[in-house]
Amino acid sequence: MQQQELNKLMHDSATDAVSYAKEQHKIALNNSIASLEQIDNLISELHQLEKQQRHSTELVFTLSNILGAYVGEVFIANVGGQWQHNQTDTAAPFIFVQFNDKEFPFASVCYHKITRDNSISLHDYVKQAMANAMQ
Repeated sequence: MQQQELNKLMHDSATDAVSYAKEQHKIALNNSIASLEQIDNLISELHQLEKQQRHSTELVFTLSNILGAYVGEVFIANVGGQWQHNQTDTAAPFIFVQFNDKEFPFASVCYHKITRDNSISLHDYVKQAMANAMQ
């Protein structure tokens, strides 16, 4: 996948996250660092629903990716970096933001918060990622 195609895919995915948050959760995301607290609340709801009745693998994967794209786009807008597509393991390719020599797998963090550990804060994770990126 060309860089331009990857950037468009992730931008479009982030736009899908904004639409999903508005339509399904009545949350208006504004692409700010502060909006990541709303992402945390939204994913906490998804985690609680997941505990009650498991979502399909496809739905969890899709939600993790669009929400991760939103988080990544906020990070890129505030810090910099670019999307990368790692296909080393063809069975489990993944997309992440690379800034300097650091990699930030935002979709993976979203997935982990939905399915396993609701105590993770995307807002805090991004704040720490921003601090690490500047070192």
